Amino acid sequence: MADYPIRVLSLGAGVQSTTLLRMIIHGELPPVDHAIFSDTGWEPQPVYQHLQLLQQECADAGIPLHIVSNGNIREDALNPDKRFASMPLFIRKPDGTKAIGRRQCTSEYKIKPLMAKQREIAGLNPGQRCKEHRITTIIGISWDETQRIKDPAFSWIRHDYPLVDNRIRREDCIKWNTDHGYPPPPRSSCIGCPFHSNAEWRAIRDQPEAWADAVDFDNQIRTGRLGKLLAPSTGYLHKDALPLTEVDIRSQEEAGQGTLFDMECEGMCGL
Repeated sequence: MADYPIRVLSLGAGVQSTTLLRMIIHGELPPVDHAIFSDTGWEPQPVYQHLQLLQQECADAGIPLHIVSNGNIREDALNPDKRFASMPLFIRKPDGTKAIGRRQCTSEYKIKPLMAKQREIAGLNPGQRCKEHRITTIIGISWDETQRIKDPAFSWIRHDYPLVDNRIRREDCIKWNTDHGYPPPPRSSCIGCPFHSNAEWRAIRDQPEAWADAVDFDNQIRTGRLGKLLAPSTGYLHKDALPLTEVDIRSQEEAGQGTLFDMECEGMCGL
């Protein structure tokens, strides 16, 4: 019989969860028994390249890393034969007012496959009830993101937030990596996430393949399946409710308004 509770790291392959993994490997935090990455199928290439590094680091440390998926979020959204998990698209109504769509994508493509794998690790069947504490999920929420903390959905799970407990902020995570000889981890989120700030859209723009992908998806929101679902309203990826190619995402420096400080929000998405 397994020795419960089992410690599981929810690995998003972004700044905070990467830092947690490396702190664990360096012995600065208690060890974990498993790590799980939920793949939406639509992360930028730098994230997948970074994930390969983390796979090797986990292997060297003897930590099983499970990559799970509930499908490709981009392909499923455009496929009329697939169930559409609503995205927080920015919607312009016929009268010109704006709204935002429901956010089901994180639950469907991040949380659901993570939970299914944790059930398997906990020795539970789908839907099986259990009051015993079997899993402790280590989550990479930092001290500056405490509003994202949530109670677990099931009594057999407990959540652990080491970065919050140690008052470690996102910028502290970046510094920890550089201090330990690692390059700063990439920002983990879907290429076409509507929650991108303009700074994040510029980062996507600077990756030609990813930018072309985002622009194509943005255009398809207004045609085909998504266009029909949203009609008579019109959907967009950017908060300005305009096509990506028409939105001004330039920095102040690019726009000729030099500044010493960039106060753009970093944004948050996913786990």
